[in-house]
Amino acid sequence: MHFAAPHRMAGSETMLHTMMRSVAEAGHEAHVVVSDLPDAPPTWEYQGVTGHSRRGVAEATRFLRQLRPDVIVTHHQNAIQGIMEARRLGVQSVFIQHNSFGLNRQILALRPDLTVFNTEWIKAMWGQQAGRSIVIHPPVRADDHATTPGNHVTLINLNRHKGVDLFYRLARHFPHQPFLGVHGGHGQQIVHGAPPNVRIIPQTNNMRDDVWARTRVLLVPSVYESYGMVAAEALCSGIPVMANATPGLQECLGAAGIWPGGVRAVTQPVPSNIVHTSAGALAQWVAILRRLLTDHEEWERVSAVCRQRSAELAPGPEMARWVAELEAMAPAKA
Repeated sequence: MHFAAPHRMAGSETMLHTMMRSVAEAGHEAHVVVSDLPDAPPTWEYQGVTGHSRRGVAEATRFLRQLRPDVIVTHHQNAIQGIMEARRLGVQSVFIQHNSFGLNRQILALRPDLTVFNTEWIKAMWGQQAGRSIVIHPPVRADDHATTPGNHVTLINLNRHKGVDLFYRLARHFPHQPFLGVHGGHGQQIVHGAPPNVRIIPQTNNMRDDVWARTRVLLVPSVYESYGMVAAEALCSGIPVMANATPGLQECLGAAGIWPGGVRAVTQPVPSNIVHTSAGALAQWVAILRRLLTDHEEWERVSAVCRQRSAELAPGPEMARWVAELEAMAPAKA
């Protein structure tokens, strides 16, 4: 990997960590070797997973060989190196595909032994280019997140593609309502110009206490979300989620989603104008948010739907399949 939890808590790193945590809980050794975390210690332990930080891909690869892995799991820009190294070591490779971006074409051309798509919609787009593949949705454990919701309107990751401009505009429409902005794991964080009712906190690995215990409504007005793990995390506490209807967020939220801009067919490209929200679209966000903040019965109704959706997304069955897949790929021991 290039980054890893708990030092970077973006969606991809959080997903892969939870998957590796499940491997460790099944009684296996789970290691992550990272190439681009110079601030991390050389070795650390986090929720049963052992992390190793090395400077650059070459040094990380040399260390990986010393671990003598049974299976190599990889993703993003280190996937090409990871798949090639698995071949050199004579072990099988797993590529986790988190998005629909063009780099995946090069990675899939190397024919990893197993491709894990994070959603059905991405598998529908890319599955024919993969060999053996399965879908594992980003796993969210309710026990890690569930709490009593707070009173803030929250945005996680303050960059433009995540909708920070809309977030600040909404905060100005509700000057007496507390808003919470949480630094994200990637992208330029836009903090200048935040209205005085916006509280900004750094990235955290304690989402339950630092974020969800403060949140009344979550905003996810992203240009692109392949899935939207933060939305699934909010559901654990029955927190309503107002979102841009990307294919991934539709697959994640299902009937629990609140779509101020309406719902589009998942095969259509996601429009980019959510970042520069029109007056009409902004009015929809304002009206729905006002109702959630002032109508307690409506909030409770939506909250119950969110909790039901969270139960539907419980990751136990998919994590059991994931561990079984890895166990079947590992070489037999003498």
